[in-house]
Amino acid sequence: MATIIKIAMFSLFITIIYGLLLPIPLCDTRRNLTPQQVKLCKKYQQKHLELLLDAKFISEFECEQQFSQRRWNCTLPPPSSVSPLLLPKMPLATRETAYIYASTSAAIMHTISRGCMEGKLANHCSCSKEERPGSLKQSDVWGGCGDNLPYGYQFSKKFTDAGEQLSEETLSKFSRVLMNLHNNEAGRWAVYEKSFVQCRCIGVSTNCAINTCYRQLGRFNKVAKHLENLYRSSVQVELKQGNDDGNSKNTEIRLVETNPNYNKYSAKDMVYIKDSPSYCEKKLSIGSYGVAGRSCTKTGNSINDCNMLCCDRGYYSRREIVKAKCGCKLIWCCEVKCKTCEKEQNNHYCK
Repeated sequence: MATIIKIAMFSLFITIIYGLLLPIPLCDTRRNLTPQQVKLCKKYQQKHLELLLDAKFISEFECEQQFSQRRWNCTLPPPSSVSPLLLPKMPLATRETAYIYASTSAAIMHTISRGCMEGKLANHCSCSKEERPGSLKQSDVWGGCGDNLPYGYQFSKKFTDAGEQLSEETLSKFSRVLMNLHNNEAGRWAVYEKSFVQCRCIGVSTNCAINTCYRQLGRFNKVAKHLENLYRSSVQVELKQGNDDGNSKNTEIRLVETNPNYNKYSAKDMVYIKDSPSYCEKKLSIGSYGVAGRSCTKTGNSINDCNMLCCDRGYYSRREIVKAKCGCKLIWCCEVKCKTCEKEQNNHYCK
């Protein structure tokens, strides 16, 4: 019996060491990917995967920037394995989850669209062949090398929407699936809405002989800010079965506004199902790290004001020495040199 226990313990030790030496592959269900997403990940693995990782980075970075002063400051539930997730995992159907899904979908579309234009996905796409906008001047030429938003849209839709699966066992979760799919699409709409037509003059004189125009992506921080605005105006919805015309033969299942006084939401809006928790208490399973120790201000007119951020628990102040640039001088012609000075100031933290 003792020998069997020793063998079992040794096998467990080898399994742990093997897992540490050989980390989980990027295309794996343990990274919060469905089997369909794993297939797509492996199919497009070479270059698309690098851009997926870029999308993950910019989505997380901009989320932290947009929510840095809120109680929920873009914290996510920690992964169950030692390896980070390729896609975020959000258990609650809240407006924070709506933002995460929209932002992830938008970031994937953004990086793939730019990757096509930059020649990083030469075997799959290149510069955009988007149709000429009807609003463009007749004298302008539609051409150049634009960001390939159509391909970025199609890939993002294929990959992110493949994360939503339904079966008889999960039919009760249909509302969450519809919510996720809707917010995925809202994120892609945001990328398109922040894109613009760029025109450049071609000519040797000061008078422009020809304007060549193409569609260009807006910076992703502008997309993220737009998504944060959509987050604040997101619409609460619930699942509804049946048609308004009373025809029971054509049963439709859809999300409708919980408050009938709201205007009907569009494909560009974010939707959510459940009210958000306060995020005052630490509960890692839902991505809440609590507010204890969070830095706050006493200005009274910001979202991270101590009275608002600290959940009415009060705050404490501490006199601290901080380093800051000082004595900056412009060195001819184009260089600025500064000293580093130390100064004391009062900083405030939630209890």
